[in-house]
Amino acid sequence: MSFTINGSSIANNSYCPAIFFHICWPQTLAGQSANVSCAALLQEGVDTTKFVTRHCLPSGNWSNINFKQCFYPDVWALLVKSFLVRPQSEREIFPKLVRFARYGELGGLSLSLTSVLISLFIFFTFRTLYCERTKIHVNLLLAILIQTIARLSAYAFQMVSQNASGECSVDNHLHSSLGRSLLSVLCPSITVLLQFGKTAMFMWMLCEGIQLNNVLTVGVFKNYFKTLYFHLLGWFLPFCITLSWTIVMVIKQRERRCFYNYNHLIYYWIIDGPRYAVMIINIIFLLNILRVLMVKMKEGSEKQVREEQYNTHRNNVVSRIKHFTHRRRRASMNAKFVRQTVKAAIFLLPLLGITHVLETFVSAYDKPITIFAIYCCVNVILVAPQGFYCALFYCFLNAEVQETLKRRFQTTQLWHRWKKYSGDKNSYPNGTPKKENQSCLDLKPLDSKSIKNDELLKSEQHPLTSTIDEIQ
Repeated sequence: MSFTINGSSIANNSYCPAIFFHICWPQTLAGQSANVSCAALLQEGVDTTKFVTRHCLPSGNWSNINFKQCFYPDVWALLVKSFLVRPQSEREIFPKLVRFARYGELGGLSLSLTSVLISLFIFFTFRTLYCERTKIHVNLLLAILIQTIARLSAYAFQMVSQNASGECSVDNHLHSSLGRSLLSVLCPSITVLLQFGKTAMFMWMLCEGIQLNNVLTVGVFKNYFKTLYFHLLGWFLPFCITLSWTIVMVIKQRERRCFYNYNHLIYYWIIDGPRYAVMIINIIFLLNILRVLMVKMKEGSEKQVREEQYNTHRNNVVSRIKHFTHRRRRASMNAKFVRQTVKAAIFLLPLLGITHVLETFVSAYDKPITIFAIYCCVNVILVAPQGFYCALFYCFLNAEVQETLKRRFQTTQLWHRWKKYSGDKNSYPNGTPKKENQSCLDLKPLDSKSIKNDELLKSEQHPLTSTIDEIQ
């Protein structure tokens, strides 16, 4: 981005013509200056209370102009360290890289929007799937939907403002697009909605972590953490946090268009601090969940090895022959156990929001162009399709959802006609159409006295581990 423009020559040297370059510069007599409000700039991060001056040279040419005084100090500092101080070669690549990352992010957000809408349609259509466990999934998907729509809307407003053009008349009247008025009215509201949706998403991911930790470990919150408390944590708390941040921003940064660069201001800790806490808590939950899974899988592997060794040791001759085979089998089981643990961790990372750690804790805007490119690619892959990952694991790969959709399809006329066309006289399973009579099974906290250790990985009791087994 360049903030300097060379003057434009005209035939008549008595005045400089009215031209449009970021701002409408009025017709000005030679030797005089034009003083224009920075609010006319279509750029974000502009201090609308300041003015920018441009001199009309005696030759009838406009002087060079620098818009530094129009930007907030924090915005200008970000521009300097992220772009202006880079070598010329990187400055040529940087805009293309940012544009590529933005297109990738738009693609990921569009994929998330489509996946979340399909998942919500499935959960709301098939009421047999709607239980205490899926209520948390649905609310998380709703929070992701709000955030995705708000982010896409914010990017749309940015594109409108960047592509806006105008014409200056002699009396300094600017004929601009509708994007200017929409930007000033709706953009702050979109920003607030985005922060509310993002905070709600983090809180519902915390609810997912609490529920999952409760299922796989001791039921600490068994009698206390009811649905009402989840809703208070997932919706009411984000509303209070976002409202507090909005009030502070309106009081302190009222003139800042779209609250631009808000994430670099100290006030952002009001809304970002709770997100840090959620990610730290979910990381603790993740480590505890992996510990439980490791213990259970290891116990199951050791039990199988002990049974085989017992059957083998009944014959000393066979024991000597197969001793080496058992050692290799134990090593193979340990390797499989490690792979299952790693897959479980990869499965849980996007569901608990831990993939946002890179976006939240790390900034690569002032790093070399290669590191910045890697940073952008990782963000596009992990953060933008967050809704797709949640819809995939909570809905599309869920065995109950697949079975419900299969039963519904088998009761349709399309299935009946296909079976009739294929020559099957019994077009419905068991001779009659089936109703969706399978209710959603709520997960109960595990009780070591009532179930065996090796039953933890069974899909009937733990959809989490069954889904992990399905993706192996």
